[in-house]
Amino acid sequence: MDNASRLAFLVVSTVLSACTARQAHVEPPVTQVLFVCEHGNVKSLRAALYFNDMVRARDLPFRAASRGSAPDSNAVPDFVKAPLTAEGFDVSGFRPRAVTRDDLAASEYVISISTTLPVDDSAATTNIEEWNDIPAASTDYDRARYSIKGHIADLVQRLETERGR
Repeated sequence: MDNASRLAFLVVSTVLSACTARQAHVEPPVTQVLFVCEHGNVKSLRAALYFNDMVRARDLPFRAASRGSAPDSNAVPDFVKAPLTAEGFDVSGFRPRAVTRDDLAASEYVISISTTLPVDDSAATTNIEEWNDIPAASTDYDRARYSIKGHIADLVQRLETERGR
């Protein structure tokens, strides 16, 4: 093999190696799960935090967002912020947002928690679930917390099974 052929072989081998290495590190697309509660800063927020924590620990390609059907503040109530902080979640910068058609369209799964979606859900190309058995956190925080965590564990297990893991 002459020098020009060797050089061409090296260049082609290097390019193929780089392409193969890049393909090996391609992350699977992340699927959005949308949690919606009335105000967007209690039930759906906790659900999204617990969900993201659990899927991250299991290395699953999902990410949750929290929205409200009728947000009425721009912060997380103290009775929710303090326990979440104690659990290791920083929600100091969180601002509740109203759910939109775009949110629904961007989400493969929509979980409505004790509320009705205020927008036409025909925008959703998703699986829509209703969790109407979550108690009010303002009256029984611990029971609401355990209820949400139970639903999240079930949901993550189903998603893991659907993905064949």
